[in-house]
Amino acid sequence: MTLRHATMLVARREFGERIRTRAMQISTLVTVLIVAAIGLAAGLLGDDGPQDFTVGAQGAEAVQIAEAARTAGAGFDARIEVKRFSDEARARRAARDGDVDAAVVGEDIVSEDSLPAELEGALQTAARQVRAAQALRQEGVAPDAAQRALSPPALHVRTLGTDDESRQGIAFVASLLLYLQLIVFGLAVASGVVEEKSSRVVEILLAAIPARALLAGKILGIGLVGLLQLALTAVAGLLAASLSGAIELGTDHAGVLAIVLVWFVLGYLLYAALYAVAGVLVSRQEDMQSSSTPVTMVLVAGYLVAFPVLEDPSSSLAVISSLVPFTSPIVMPVRAVVGEASPAEIAASVGLLVLSIGLLIPLAARIYEGSVLRMGKPLKVREAMRAARTARAKS
Repeated sequence: MTLRHATMLVARREFGERIRTRAMQISTLVTVLIVAAIGLAAGLLGDDGPQDFTVGAQGAEAVQIAEAARTAGAGFDARIEVKRFSDEARARRAARDGDVDAAVVGEDIVSEDSLPAELEGALQTAARQVRAAQALRQEGVAPDAAQRALSPPALHVRTLGTDDESRQGIAFVASLLLYLQLIVFGLAVASGVVEEKSSRVVEILLAAIPARALLAGKILGIGLVGLLQLALTAVAGLLAASLSGAIELGTDHAGVLAIVLVWFVLGYLLYAALYAVAGVLVSRQEDMQSSSTPVTMVLVAGYLVAFPVLEDPSSSLAVISSLVPFTSPIVMPVRAVVGEASPAEIAASVGLLVLSIGLLIPLAARIYEGSVLRMGKPLKVREAMRAARTARAKS
């Protein structure tokens, strides 16, 4: 049996067994539902809709301005109701008492407090439009021609990317998903290694399959489960956010999904190797937590760094942490999603991460070969390295 065939055989076994477990199915469903709920809430709670205003008007021109403002209000996210007054004093009193949000009286817009920006924008736009129409009529321009001149077709809005708030929200969810997936499936690798070692199953497996193939197949199979779960979760979140109106799906969101999946694959390969070493150092599940804690703490640190990076994605901390291989799987996607990472920085980050993976995986494989049959008290890293050198010399 070739090394590749043995690796694929183990990977299929790991993938099939884990994807059929009830725990995995439930965790996937719960994760998908939580992220979908976040996407729905972003649309339902993030936008209160147009604001309602009441505008008083006294005089023929004021009524025209108020009516024009009601038409223009949609462009300012405002719904305007017009209330007419027969004399100026009543209109001013209504504005002072708060019966109307503003009143157009002669040359003034009067209100009890400062005008909301939406209302002021609609009224000022309407005033310019009405007075420009009057000026055109005085110059002999026909009313229809004046209307066409003052109300040209609106420009088409074509969004080349999501707005800043949307990008930051997506970046936050992406960093959270990456952190959770890396820690959950990294620990799954460590747990799987310890389980086979403590039950002595590994001794039977190694009689038919090389140790490297066993480790590589385990990492590959568990990683495929994680990749599938992450893809389902991300797609569900984007669809939910689209249905709620929080975002409009476009090619840029497909790019975000690709970024998340690619960085999960790279980050998982790095941390799976580290977690595999943490698992092979011990012989009991009870000891796994202590051996894997240093790796987990590095992941936690990467996730915590993502918060200041969201606040200032161009800072020195953001740039450095997006290049360091142990933090880049969480930090660089955040900077890429918000559009603050240059192509050169992304390429450098990927290159350093791939180089680190290329160094760590062979090292993890050697440590695994030398330590997987060692039972008893937990091994120290120095002992594991010595065992790895011994196994390499024998091979």
